[in-house]
Amino acid sequence: MINGIQHIGIGVNDRDSSYDFYRNALNFTVPISKDTGNCAGVIPFIDEDEIRNVVIPLNPFGGALIEIFQYTSRKPVPIPKEVDFSYNGFLFYSLKAKNIEKSLEKIEQHGGRIVSRKSTFSPMKEHGWNTAVFQDIDGIYGTLLEYPESNVGYGNGHPRIGGVEYVAIGVSNIKESTDFYRNVLGYDVMLYSIGGSFPEWDKMFGKGKKLKRVLLRRSAKPNGLFRHFLRGGMIELIEAEDNTGKHNFEGRKWGDIGFMELCFDVTNIDETLEIVTKKGAEIIAPPHRQHMGMNTFATFAYIRDPDGSKLEFADISSLPVPYFVIRLFVNPFVVGIAKRLKII
Repeated sequence: MINGIQHIGIGVNDRDSSYDFYRNALNFTVPISKDTGNCAGVIPFIDEDEIRNVVIPLNPFGGALIEIFQYTSRKPVPIPKEVDFSYNGFLFYSLKAKNIEKSLEKIEQHGGRIVSRKSTFSPMKEHGWNTAVFQDIDGIYGTLLEYPESNVGYGNGHPRIGGVEYVAIGVSNIKESTDFYRNVLGYDVMLYSIGGSFPEWDKMFGKGKKLKRVLLRRSAKPNGLFRHFLRGGMIELIEAEDNTGKHNFEGRKWGDIGFMELCFDVTNIDETLEIVTKKGAEIIAPPHRQHMGMNTFATFAYIRDPDGSKLEFADISSLPVPYFVIRLFVNPFVVGIAKRLKII
């Protein structure tokens, strides 16, 4: 059973520097795993084992987590200058937020770059959605998404940023990809299917560029270990008018710098894989159980979408502490005290 988006994976130049940014600027304050080790489970698509540093922190305001991944056995390859949003693959992620302008100030204060300030999220204008664009310290694009149903609270005039709520994926055939994400992964509710140019993204895609956009979410409520933090997440598929047909990780290795994977939380990974393969999914890395550090154990496997973007399934069997302890203590007030006491 697929429960929704569990985390996104980003490859970085230096795990600890990036973790400082995501912890201090974006509220990913509670690590559920932190480890240095090998990459045995993904050898089928990285060809040879590598050593990596990784940390997966949780945001107490809810939403999916972020995996911060750094190769230490090789130098991470940066995003090539020629790669832009005409390529396929993961384009950017979005964090739920309140008080976008003050949140941007916080991001900039901790080393992020502001790409565009608060503007209307035009397809959902009538529903009161707003957005803004930033880059992290490695140049990876993120956005803030402010909308009434976010459950991130009001912030009382202060910046308030939650977890991952939405991901944008570049595709070469929007109909084929829509069918895949709806039928194979259960993102069965279409919030919109629209074409045109969208000024909120002029500084990412190019001013006036024509895009086809489909926004999907799940009708099923999340289950599993992270059910109180996850909301299922939204997936936006984008076909740009000058799509090259190339993938933005072409010529590089999974784990190099950039938005490298989208992970879904699952219950019973073997049964889940059986279901999705019957619907046409291709397994590119079979189930592998691994200690992720801090007594977190997970079994994970990978499939690919129609354009080759890597999609992970993760079945968590153990966390650093029992889930009820996380549920009890991982809230913004307690986390704020722990940060002041330098416990986290």
